[in-house]
Amino acid sequence: MSKDYANYDYLAVSVKSDQLNRILQCYRALGWTEVKTEDDRDYYDMKYVRLRRPHKITNKDRLQYLQVRMERAINSLVEISNRAHAKSKAALFTALLFAFAFIGPGLWLVLAYDGLISALGYICFGLAGVIFIAAAITCPVMRRREQKTAKGKIIEKLRLTQSLLEEAALLVPDEPTEEDGLDEPAGGEEVLNG
Repeated sequence: MSKDYANYDYLAVSVKSDQLNRILQCYRALGWTEVKTEDDRDYYDMKYVRLRRPHKITNKDRLQYLQVRMERAINSLVEISNRAHAKSKAALFTALLFAFAFIGPGLWLVLAYDGLISALGYICFGLAGVIFIAAAITCPVMRRREQKTAKGKIIEKLRLTQSLLEEAALLVPDEPTEEDGLDEPAGGEEVLNG
């Protein structure tokens, strides 16, 4: 059976399984109704959700605008989480690279030469040790700062999402009724209660 494009708009989204209820709540606030949810074919931790909303819903333009802002805010949460420790990881990697750059020549100088040149090898070991200690002290401090910054950004995005949903709740008409056709599956698809 085909979809009723004259009366409904359709939307399909992929959502992480652990975020499904939160994301569905957001789309419901924007007037969307879940039609079908199934496991994503490619990713085990993802769900594929099909939604629909009456085509002639009141305040549609504003709801579309709020939806775009909500989706950007939600997607930015993932980016914030993924980039939260980028600087501390880069600093640790750089420190380890420099430390090992001193260890190699130091080992060669100690094993290949005697006397003063061998002492240079021990100095290289000492520099590598200083770099290791500096990295062990500064990287956790950087990590805590990054975590605090990321937490602040996440809270800001969650507040933005909440304010968008509150505005949407004022724009979306009351719960759809059976005569609106939302309780029937679209195009022969079953509605899953979740």
